[in-house]
Amino acid sequence: MKTVLILGAMGSAGKAMTLAFLDHGWRVLALVRKARTGDLPQGVVPVTADLFDAAAVARATGPVDIVFNGLNAPYHQWRKLGLPLHRAAADLAETLGARMIFPGNVYNFGRTMPAELWPETRAKPSTVKGQNRVAIEAMLAERARSGRLKVAIVRAGDFIGGDNSWMSMVVAKNLKKGRLTAPGRTDIVHAWAYLPDFAETVVRLAEEEDRLGNLEVFHFENHNASMRQIAEVAGARLGTFPRPLFYVAALFGPSLRATLEMLYLWDVAHALKDRRLEGIIGHVPKTPLPQIMATLK
Repeated sequence: MKTVLILGAMGSAGKAMTLAFLDHGWRVLALVRKARTGDLPQGVVPVTADLFDAAAVARATGPVDIVFNGLNAPYHQWRKLGLPLHRAAADLAETLGARMIFPGNVYNFGRTMPAELWPETRAKPSTVKGQNRVAIEAMLAERARSGRLKVAIVRAGDFIGGDNSWMSMVVAKNLKKGRLTAPGRTDIVHAWAYLPDFAETVVRLAEEEDRLGNLEVFHFENHNASMRQIAEVAGARLGTFPRPLFYVAALFGPSLRATLEMLYLWDVAHALKDRRLEGIIGHVPKTPLPQIMATLK
């Protein structure tokens, strides 16, 4: 039985990954604080060692095949904590001799990004968070090219599912009342990723480990759709969130202020594209959009 270690198991992506790996019969370990061990799904083995002590974690886990890095610093502390956190995760994967799977996003490409984003599209970050993501990926790539670490980066759009996504907190907050809210333009394509589809994709990729090189970059092409298209399939009225309210709300908390630099994502068309992923894992999971939106009602 193969073993996966989930970092960030309490986050939306981490929770989805634990369930997906369990469904595929993997032994699933989760690095968590001692107080949170009871929050894990049945069948997940908690590991309570310190992330920044790779040797201690390795002693606690034993052999591990895959490390899923679902770690995320608080949104307003990416500049300070982002790179050190993921450097510690990379140190851990190196110590374990395990492949790291890292969920990327579109922040790398910035305000001037092209309408189609391919794995080889050049990074051109225009925000602190974009610069942070590029630095993390560059660190992982350098280790992979030097033979120290095996890495698979899987970039995805905005998650649908989970508690802390734009979809749950803003877009579909009032879907049960028949309303959707667009944070920006309603007519441009936006990249989306349904969490169960993403998790299933990552597990299938992990099961093809023998076919992967030291450094792999994939784009999870799930749903590229405008807010207008989403409202249509959801059978919901579509409104827009007044931008001035974002700026007023940002006065009351650092995390809200940290979202301001990312509002461009709702004004610039972008679609994730990939040529290789299907050839490795077979059919890429893609739950129909009407079915996805029905789960949110």
